[in-house]
Amino acid sequence: MKLQGRTAIITGAATGIGRAIAELFQKEGANVVIADIKGAPEAAAEMGGNTIGVEANVTSKDSMAAAAATAEEKFGGIDILVNNAGIFTGLNYTPMEAIEEADWRKLMDVNVMGPWIATSACLPALRKSEAGRVINIASVIAHLGIPMMLHYVSSKGAVAAMTRAMAREMAVTKSGVLVNAVSPGYTHSENAKANTDQHEAFEGVASSMRLIERASEPKDIANAVAFLASDEGGYITGQNIIVDGGIFFSQ
Repeated sequence: MKLQGRTAIITGAATGIGRAIAELFQKEGANVVIADIKGAPEAAAEMGGNTIGVEANVTSKDSMAAAAATAEEKFGGIDILVNNAGIFTGLNYTPMEAIEEADWRKLMDVNVMGPWIATSACLPALRKSEAGRVINIASVIAHLGIPMMLHYVSSKGAVAAMTRAMAREMAVTKSGVLVNAVSPGYTHSENAKANTDQHEAFEGVASSMRLIERASEPKDIANAVAFLASDEGGYITGQNIIVDGGIFFSQ
């Protein structure tokens, strides 16, 4: 119960990696706020207990401000923010010159603007916490520079850079908030597996590069996030933990 009594907002947590994080946080004693553009109330009802769901759009300041206010009203504060919401499922390998401008802008709005908007909305409450944490979900793909996915690689590289800058800003402003990132490798979430063509292509590449033979599951990512959110991660900030079964190390 290493998160006992703490309140966490997890964006994009109705399904996939975010849902695994929410379930583990609840198991570890946290009050959990599932913030998602769809399916949040239903996911919270399925989990039960000390979990609520709020419909929230990370690209909207008003929407995330309302989510933060709901968390404070229900649980009395915010201790942890996990910036998990992002666009990945449905992406295909595309030459950079063929990427649609609208697709690039939408991906940047969610994957890059989203963590900034969500963190800004939660920051007043996080500053009041004695154990404030922000954990951004980046990706090992930003370290590898995989071709044919320039917009996604760029967005996750921005998240990694944002994490370092946020950590230093939190220190300079004496906020006490620690900021870190977790970079998954290709993970077998239900959303990823449901997109058959993408799943086969991405898993084919990942399996040829991993040092650990088994595929990554959402719980692998959740475990790293929970560590950073807990007292065990209390002397870590500005870091990016790569959880990929050895893909990046093997390069």
